[in-house]
Formats: sequence, structure tokens, C-alpha cells
Amino acid sequence: MKNWKKQIALAVTAGLLTVMGAATAFAASKTRLDTVTDLYWGDDGTTANWEKIDDAYQYEVRLYCNESQVESIKTKKDSFDMEKKMTKEGDYTFRVRALAKSNSKEFTDGYWSEDSEETYVSADFADMIKNGGSTSQLKNGGPGKKEDGSAAEEKEASIVRQAKWIQEDGSGRWWYQNADGSYPKGGWWQEPATGTWYFFDAQGYMQTGWIDWNGSRYYCTGSGAMAVGEYTIDGAAYRFDASGALQQ
Repeated sequence: MKNWKKQIALAVTAGLLTVMGAATAFAASKTRLDTVTDLYWGDDGTTANWEKIDDAYQYEVRLYCNESQVESIKTKKDSFDMEKKMTKEGDYTFRVRALAKSNSKEFTDGYWSEDSEETYVSADFADMIKNGGSTSQLKNGGPGKKEDGSAAEEKEASIVRQAKWIQEDGSGRWWYQNADGSYPKGGWWQEPATGTWYFFDAQGYMQTGWIDWNGSRYYCTGSGAMAVGEYTIDGAAYRFDASGALQQ
């Protein structure tokens, strides 16, 4: 009797191992969806956008404020307006991953993307959203409405900003807007993303050409970037040290 029970137990165990092995092999045979790339905020500063992934059933999107998770959302589109989630002042980022159908025999979920760039939300904008306002109302030029129907304070849509280069219409001159709406002016400024140095005049416009500064001479190329090392200007060769100063 004992041998009979032992044989049954061994058979059941072997069967379970076979099933588990088959399930593991089946999972391993699935193709992982591509990792999402090209994350960016829309011009409104609140709409998250990303690259569409072939064969993805939907996407999971996580929104962060000051590096803390605010929300996790699932959508079948390749964009999502986060405006109603932005009820706290701070720097917002998001990340995305492509999801397969839960019963898919071909695909499995993709890996999480890297974080997007930051978009800044001011305290005024966050309070407006809490009180039922929206950027769509602002863009239409009218005041928002609170839940009780009273008119909310009208605010500029530019409350939500992204750090970016801006070219002025007409003059074609460039300036740089920080995420908080401020801009560099009256001296040297280093771009956070690239580490490149630029020079801005007292009005905040990027300068090109020769720059005389604190007893040294510098040169900013046509793109505005400070020249370093050997550089040819009007057919003549010049050498600039690591700080950008012209060497005699």
C-alpha cells in the first residue's frame, strides 16, 4: 500500500513539473515588446507623448512629481493629457511601457522607458486645476469655472513651462527660457543638457562672434556655442583654452 501511494505521489509531482516546465518554455518563447522611446511633453506642457510600439495592446504610463509617483494610467493611445493630475507644484516627468494582451500567445510586456524631460508646474497652476480650471479654458481666452459655477481667476496658459530655446519672430534672435520662466542674461550661461557655454547680452539674447569679458577674449560660433581648442575664424587659426579664453 505504501509503495502504491508513493508511486502516485511521484507521478503527480512529475506531472506538475512537466506542466511548469511547459509553461516556462511557453513564456520564454514569447517576444518582448519594444521599449518605448521618444518621450516628450506637448506644446501645452501637460500632454505626455511617446513613440507608438508595433503590436502593443495598450500602454502603462506613470507620472512623477519631484521624483515621487503621482499616478499610474493605462491607455491605448500614444499620448495622454496629465493636466488633471498636476495638482501640486513641482517638476513633472513620466515613463511608459508597452503592454501585450493578457492572453497573448506571441508577446509579453515591454520594459519601462527612461524618464521624460521635466515640465514645470507652478503653485498657481496647480491651485487652478484643483479648483476645476483647465488650460483649454485659458487658451480660449475665457475664465475657468469652479465646481460651484462661479468664475475662477483667469490665468495665463504659460504658467506651465518647459525649459527650451526660443527664436524671436522678426529679429530671428535666440534666447533661452528656463523651466521656471526665467532666462539667462548679462553674461555666460551653461546649458544643463549639453554642458555647452553661451553668452547672453543684458536683454537676454544669445550672442555670436567675439566676446570681450573680464580682460579675456572669447569667441561664440554661429550656433552660439563658445569655442574651445583650435578654431578657424575668417580663414585664420586661433587657439582657445579649456575656459574658452583666447591664447596669445
